[in-house]
Amino acid sequence: MKSNFYLGFVVVFLLGCKTYVITNQQSENNAVVQTESKNSELVKIIVPYKDSLEKTMNGVIGYSEEELSTGSPEGKLGNFIADLCLSIGNEKYASDLSDTADFALLNNGGFRTFMPVGAITTGKVFEIMPFENELVVVTLSIEKTVELFNYIGAKTVKDGNRKQGVPVSGNVLVELMGQTPIEVLVDSVRLRGRSYKVITTDYLANGGDNMSFFLNPINYEKLDMKLRDAILQEVESLNKKGLKVKANLDKRIRYVD
Repeated sequence: MKSNFYLGFVVVFLLGCKTYVITNQQSENNAVVQTESKNSELVKIIVPYKDSLEKTMNGVIGYSEEELSTGSPEGKLGNFIADLCLSIGNEKYASDLSDTADFALLNNGGFRTFMPVGAITTGKVFEIMPFENELVVVTLSIEKTVELFNYIGAKTVKDGNRKQGVPVSGNVLVELMGQTPIEVLVDSVRLRGRSYKVITTDYLANGGDNMSFFLNPINYEKLDMKLRDAILQEVESLNKKGLKVKANLDKRIRYVD
């Protein structure tokens, strides 16, 4: 599917390109004639790939019980994707390195659209995550981990817009007073003086979205899996089990009065 997708861009580009010949150069209205030129043979070669690509992208891989969108202090789309990143990421991480990460963190700005209610196609997942972001595991010192949660506090906005807020996996609880985290739990345990392993994307791990706390980590490990592929895998897996995509607003990031 990956190779077909990239070829698809070539298909769309080439099929959209047309050769025009000016039949007269005088300063008067003259016909512009579209020529068949040599592109016809190329089109014959490309069309089958284009048809195959469209079939793949329009193929239904699962269903959603409701529309999922991003939000702040949390959103259903962010919660769903952060949770699957921790689950799928740790399956791969444990099998390759016999270890597990502590939690997952992403960014709402990376999700370009919502997940609709009803049928979910491969193409819709590509629309949600059009970037080639890879999943990685970053090991942070306790000092950098505290910076991470301070970043969440600063970035989170009550009733914020689509790009505000920082999605985290459901095993994290952050209580905020204003922009200050006053309680942080990971697997129901308060932060301790140890390092923490975070599943995120290579874009964020390289300081994207001003996440400078990821720079110069204790360790950086690739999972050899794109975030988009993890989403596709989860939707397909749920569908095979007869389940639909759903997510809850469980107050994993919340304000206290």
